[in-house]
Amino acid sequence: MSSSAFPPGWGQPSGTQAGAGFATAGDGRPVWIYAGFWWRVWAFLIDSIILTTVDTVLGYFILPDFRVKWEELPVPDSTGQTVDVVDIAQRVQPDTISVLIPHIQVGNWHLPGLLMALVPALYFILFESSRFRATPGKRLCQLEVTTLQGDRISIGRATVRFLIKALVSFPILHIGVLMVAFTRHKQGLHDLIAGTLVLRAENSQIVTFNRRM
Repeated sequence: MSSSAFPPGWGQPSGTQAGAGFATAGDGRPVWIYAGFWWRVWAFLIDSIILTTVDTVLGYFILPDFRVKWEELPVPDSTGQTVDVVDIAQRVQPDTISVLIPHIQVGNWHLPGLLMALVPALYFILFESSRFRATPGKRLCQLEVTTLQGDRISIGRATVRFLIKALVSFPILHIGVLMVAFTRHKQGLHDLIAGTLVLRAENSQIVTFNRRM
């Protein structure tokens, strides 16, 4: 199979032939197919939809209710006397008026807000360090996160990867994410720092072998 038969974003080495989740070089040695930029974009969009749904449902149950409390503030007349809104309604020409000031009460939102912030962190860290090696979005796109040796990543490595992605790769003009399109092994900044790869897997299985450098 020619290299042109690969879908865009596979990032396969030149002169390779397709295999079960990898390609074979001219000497028959298997080489990994690195997940390209657009495959990872689609996976992230799927994960974003899932996370948005989870956050919406979770927020409905744990976020504090917003309440508006109205406080009456009487406005005195020239004599210094005041009347409330009930008195105003009963008078044809009231001497004084009062106004209602709204006060928004939300209760304690710090703990629920912290729990909501932990949802995406736990989602990416636990899924990518699990035996699935991928979030649901990556699984649907047949992608897996591995170490540089093709092994399952640890929780610690997954945590480092997520933190760099959330605090550096995305916030700083998405430069760390755009690096996927230009680096040799299709690695973002978070992959380079955490020592991870995102590979294209056939039937959600990655064959472990020595990576061709």
